[in-house]
Amino acid sequence: MQKNDFKIVPKKEKKGFSRNLIILFLVCLLLLLLFAIRSFVFLIGEFSYMTWKYSVSLFLKDVVLELTFVILFLVVLVILCTLCTQKPFSKILLRCSTGLGILYIVTAIIVPRLPDFELQTFILVGINDVIIFEGFYFIIGLVLIIFSVLMKADLIIKLN
Repeated sequence: MQKNDFKIVPKKEKKGFSRNLIILFLVCLLLLLLFAIRSFVFLIGEFSYMTWKYSVSLFLKDVVLELTFVILFLVVLVILCTLCTQKPFSKILLRCSTGLGILYIVTAIIVPRLPDFELQTFILVGINDVIIFEGFYFIIGLVLIIFSVLMKADLIIKLN
């Protein structure tokens, strides 16, 4: 070898995920487990006290939010169980974000039409005194659907 010749050593490829990422997923799973348990207790309490009789719109909003925590817990649990595979995030997150986005948009459309609806956030689209969409839930749903479209485009690019 001459003075400026270097020996090239190939890098070792990492297999699987790092320990820090798995610890982060476990912490996320623990926090979402606490929220999911709280959500079940809340929903059982809501059904046992029949609070939907007093305010259907507020009850529906609470149920959507609590179902979000339960769904996210299940998604993180499935991702954690499939970390050994090559693509643990691909279809799970895509379907979850699309489903949650649709759920939030449907909530944004249905809730303002309920008789006991009280505006707590802002109106996205309204004509005279008729509210078409409640802005907060509609924007969350729209962001989740855009996120899923971006993930789907990324998956298509990676497959080609």
